[in-house]
Amino acid sequence: MTTSTVSTEPATGGSPAPPPARTHHGTAALVALVCAGVLVVGTLWGLSLGSEHIGWGTVLRSWFSADSPAQEIVRTIRMPRILLAALVGANLAAAGTLMQAITANPVASPDIMGVNAGAAVVVVTAITVLPSIAGAPTILLAFVGAAAAGFTVMALAGMGSGKVSPVRLALAGVTASTLLVSLTQVLVIFHENDTQSVLFWLVGGVNFAQWHDVTTALPWSLAGLAGAMALARSLNILALGEDMARGLGQNVERTRALGAVTVIVLCGATVAVAGPIAFVGLIAPHIVRRLVGSNHVIVVPLSALTGAAITVYADIGSRYVNPPYEVPTGVVTALVGAPIFIYLARRQKART
Repeated sequence: MTTSTVSTEPATGGSPAPPPARTHHGTAALVALVCAGVLVVGTLWGLSLGSEHIGWGTVLRSWFSADSPAQEIVRTIRMPRILLAALVGANLAAAGTLMQAITANPVASPDIMGVNAGAAVVVVTAITVLPSIAGAPTILLAFVGAAAAGFTVMALAGMGSGKVSPVRLALAGVTASTLLVSLTQVLVIFHENDTQSVLFWLVGGVNFAQWHDVTTALPWSLAGLAGAMALARSLNILALGEDMARGLGQNVERTRALGAVTVIVLCGATVAVAGPIAFVGLIAPHIVRRLVGSNHVIVVPLSALTGAAITVYADIGSRYVNPPYEVPTGVVTALVGAPIFIYLARRQKART
């Protein structure tokens, strides 16, 4: 069986590279097949759920026609919701993989480092103060918020001045996220008439997805996912440690800058249409690395696929929490992801 060798965890400048991990491509192919199957089942399940149950046969026919009211419901209401959930999950998982690689920190993710919260507060500000803004300009505002929050957190944690402990970076991110979420809540309180339109930006969700949301986020998402794949080999070299990466001729600063820009594109596109859904970017990469190793050429696409499946099933779970009402998708991911984050943070603290 063909294998490739990469390091198990990223190292920072001056630190020796950890022992190599073997990535089995046959295992990776099997994991990809299973994830794809799980995602297909979740898609059909999600399309059949609602105030009116629709059989899978009707759901399948709805992809090609809308000759009945049930098929029209699937195509206009349920299909954009499921597709947006998958797109958002893929974006967040890929962004989380990149963040963990470029910061050499296994607990980094868009929500923990305040990137999602930064994008959300800027979007909500635009909606409440300038309600005429919509579409692509909203995404551009999300990019600005994501970038400002992410770089601020990394500066507060001391990135660039030596090795930063995972707990220190997590604390800086959680502090920034708490502040930004509080600002978002203040905007909601002072704009009560707009509460319903911005409420899901507090926790994130795809409950009100429309085709406009999918088409708005899709080109940015494809660009971000393509950028993440293009950086995969550079991330493998970066994982060997800064000194070795430089010795192999890699421009470490450029790799990290391109990774940061890609994260901003992925997170900005996501938050602009679905709000700050938490923990998907943390959970998916860890699941994938445990199964297939640390080769980013494999981890990046598999994390995106796993993140898509996680978000689709979280959206399905959101319909069962308090039936017949629904809760935002971000509530379900938070309930699952918070204990995992605590476990990972405690494990990293024990290692330092």
